[in-house]
Amino acid sequence: MSFMPVILLCIGIFLGVSGIIPPKFLQGTDNLIKGLVILLCFVIGMDMGKDQMLWKNIRSMGRRAFLIPVISLTGSILGGITVGIIAGIPLAIASAASVGSGYYSLTTVLLKQLAGPEAATIGFISNLLRELLVMTTMPIFVKYFGRNGAVCIAGATAMDTSLPFIVRSAGKQMALAAFVSGVLITVAMPILIPLCYRLF
Repeated sequence: MSFMPVILLCIGIFLGVSGIIPPKFLQGTDNLIKGLVILLCFVIGMDMGKDQMLWKNIRSMGRRAFLIPVISLTGSILGGITVGIIAGIPLAIASAASVGSGYYSLTTVLLKQLAGPEAATIGFISNLLRELLVMTTMPIFVKYFGRNGAVCIAGATAMDTSLPFIVRSAGKQMALAAFVSGVLITVAMPILIPLCYRLF
C-alpha cells in the first residue's frame, strides 16, 4: 500500500497555504494537467495494444468479461448519486467522482478540469478511500457479496493494487476476471467521468 499520494497532497496543501510558491507559478498548470491526461491515455493505450495475451484472455472470457465491469460502473454511479443526495453534493460531481472507481489520480485531474479544485478534492478523497477500503476489507466483501461482487467493488483497482487482495480472499481463479474488469473500467474512465458530469 502506498501513501505517497496522501503525502504529496499534504505537501501541496502546505505549500499552497504558506504562499511559498508564487501564484504566477500555478497559472499554467491547467494546460500541463490536460497534456498529462492526454499522455496518460496514450501510454495506457500503447501498453494495452502491445499485450496480445490481454486480448486473448478477454475473448476467452466471453460476455463475463464485460458483465462484471458494467455492473461495477452501474453500482458506482448509483452509489454516488445516493451519497450526493444524502450529503448535499451536486449530483454532477458526486456521480463523476464515484464512477472513478478507485482510480483517484485520473479522476482528480479530470474533475479539476471540469469543475475546479473542490470537485477534484472530492474525487481524490472518495476514490482513495475506496481503494484503501477494498484493500483492508476484501475478505468481508467476498463473504457477503461473493467473488464476482468483490471484484465489482474493487473497480479500476482490480487490475493492479487490489489484485493481490482479491486473489488472497477470492482465489486464484478470480485473478483473470479481476484484471480484465479493472482494465476495461480504466479504459472507460476518460469517457465516463466527463459524461456523468454533463449528464447529471
